[in-house]
Amino acid sequence: MSFEDRLGELFRNEDPHTAGPEPAAVIAGARRRRARRRAGAGAAALAVALICGATAVTAGGGRPTGNAAAGNAAAELEAASAPSTGAAGSTGAAAPAPTGSPTPSSTRTALPLSPVRQVAPGEKIPVTDDTRIWFTANQRCDESRESDGSWHTSFGCRDVRSDNLEHDKPSVYAQISGNRDRSVVASFYLGPTPSRIVAFFDGKPTVATIVTTAGMKGWTGYYVVLPPMPTGDPSAHRRPAGPAIGVYDAEGKLLAENPGTASDGSDERAPQRL
Repeated sequence: MSFEDRLGELFRNEDPHTAGPEPAAVIAGARRRRARRRAGAGAAALAVALICGATAVTAGGGRPTGNAAAGNAAAELEAASAPSTGAAGSTGAAAPAPTGSPTPSSTRTALPLSPVRQVAPGEKIPVTDDTRIWFTANQRCDESRESDGSWHTSFGCRDVRSDNLEHDKPSVYAQISGNRDRSVVASFYLGPTPSRIVAFFDGKPTVATIVTTAGMKGWTGYYVVLPPMPTGDPSAHRRPAGPAIGVYDAEGKLLAENPGTASDGSDERAPQRL
């Protein structure tokens, strides 16, 4: 039974002689109020439909469509109706999540490990077209090619057991030969097996090759090819130029050093760490 029918029934059950409002007028008023409520609900639904159909555009973001737009509009309505908890003048926008400061990258270039060359005792290693070296269990030897094509000893053979060498701490030695095209440093290091042997000349590093052979104990050989070295100037009391040789462990710590002379006559030193 509708509201209007029920109301009419109530009026009919009352005493018809009792003073009161006219049933027809009451029913008409109820119908008008009900119509207004329906109209109001329809307008509210239309407003929600218009809002949900709108497209939200955020600064710096994409242009959402469809369900995403409806979700954005609903979120905006909810935020607008919620009580503000921020400071005065706040826009209500969520603060971006804090990010850590970028870690500064190292300015130092990591050098590769020295390549290791294992050879047979006495096996001659051609370092350049006119230089070759070889090692035995206890000696380092070298020779160079003369202009007539014959081979002659440059420094001869050096015994690593000599009393003239330092045996109480890691130590590295350097013997340089060369010409106008190149310089060759070929010698040995006394001490625990290194990870890198590096030649430094005018601040530029060049990684040397490590050489091992059967029977070696507590030492290794090495060689490196460099550009030609400037000659010394006796009148200016300038020493012949030559690289500094640094020997390093796996952590890049200096184990031993043989100082050199830069092209301007100043001291050349290997850094304490790579």
